[in-house]
Amino acid sequence: MDLLAPIATVFLGLIMGYLGQRARMCFIGGMRDYYLVKDTYLIKGLIAFLICAFAGFLLFQFVAPALKTFPWFLDGGTVFSKKWAAKGITASPSPLLPAPGDPITWSPKVWAHVVLAILGGFGLGFFSCLAGGCPFRQHIMAAEGSKSAITYLVGFALGAVIFHRFIAPLIKAIFT
Repeated sequence: MDLLAPIATVFLGLIMGYLGQRARMCFIGGMRDYYLVKDTYLIKGLIAFLICAFAGFLLFQFVAPALKTFPWFLDGGTVFSKKWAAKGITASPSPLLPAPGDPITWSPKVWAHVVLAILGGFGLGFFSCLAGGCPFRQHIMAAEGSKSAITYLVGFALGAVIFHRFIAPLIKAIFT
């Protein structure tokens, strides 16, 4: 059994948590502070995150040919198509959609994803602003012992279940 991935995940999680806690990293807070009082301290972290994410994506573009199935999104979902064909699923993922493993992707309707992204992004942003921080910051504050952050994370998990169990199928039914 290969233990490299779980050990690396825990190690990277501890590093990110430590750095996030020390830097007070918060994406929502960065946008809030910049918009309200023109404070750029937290938004610099958001900008650095976007630059690093773009650089990582470019790195994966060069590494992807050497790896057969990772990252899965670069090959247009053929990994999932083969698994679906083996299970007898006749639907095929749309190359325009971002997540070939997501069940809603079986529909070629891009508008369902657009509506879900807008609803989910608005809901997450709205409740994060009410809570005073993004989910990353809420995880850090929960680890520090904040009861309100723990409550937020419980609501975050319940909201994800409700969204994927009830709202996503409803939007899929409307747009397909």
